Amino acid sequence: MQADSAAPAAFTDFNLPASLTQALAELNFTQPTPVQALVLPPALEGQDVAGQAPTGSGKTAAYGLAILAQVDPKAKAVQALVIVPARELALQVREALKGLGKYMDAPGLRVAALYGGHAMRDEVKTLQQTPHVVVATPGRLLDHLEKRNIIPNQLKVLVLDEADKLLELKFQQEMATIVSRLPRRRQTLLFSATMPDKVMALVREYLTRPRLLTAEGGLVPGAAGEGGAAVMPASLTLRGHVLNAVEQKPAALYHLLQQPETGQTLIFANTRDKVQELAQFLRG
Repeated sequence: MQADSAAPAAFTDFNLPASLTQALAELNFTQPTPVQALVLPPALEGQDVAGQAPTGSGKTAAYGLAILAQVDPKAKAVQALVIVPARELALQVREALKGLGKYMDAPGLRVAALYGGHAMRDEVKTLQQTPHVVVATPGRLLDHLEKRNIIPNQLKVLVLDEADKLLELKFQQEMATIVSRLPRRRQTLLFSATMPDKVMALVREYLTRPRLLTAEGGLVPGAAGEGGAAVMPASLTLRGHVLNAVEQKPAALYHLLQQPETGQTLIFANTRDKVQELAQFLRG
């Protein structure tokens, strides 16, 4: 699948606040990556988005701009939460958001990073300043919520970044408890390098009528990151066919794909080997 040819060719096409376009210009970000071009329009409209995007696709700037476009620097409240699987990513995302929000209105953007192994005392002091955005690992975020160091009653946006890794690290229960304590009326953005059944279960549970987007690797010269992208349709037609023999499946799939009404198709398989086998069969 190919990216929509009508996708914005420049960040100035997104109608972002002037403070964000000024920061983008200073960072020499002029052309959005395909994933940014796909994610930003629905995200800026307040829609929930589930994006399949690898590291380096520009997803951090995609959800970062969507968050910061909604943050009110004058409001003394946590307005966005970004949940990440590891300390290194928490620090990386914090710095990226601070760079994008450099020119936001006084008193300026406050971003906190919370993660295990960091002194709790220092984090409490940071939270007493009421950051606008909190980037955190699940366990440490839950600790602060339970201690009421974070009051999320004015939360606007929740981001689950690298959702597949969050699940690999067995954070399902922590995430469920965290989400149960957040306002139901919020925007939720989810990003994952892969979309196995467990991640799709998160999408169904935590997102409301989401746009489903997918990105693949590839360099975009002069863009704010890397990546190529394609978009899934807003609605999908699901068809079920029962086959008695496993060996019938490739031929039956090929037959279905040849039907004129099929159009663009998303195919799931239960193992990586099966994906490669089907891809080779269909190419041949």
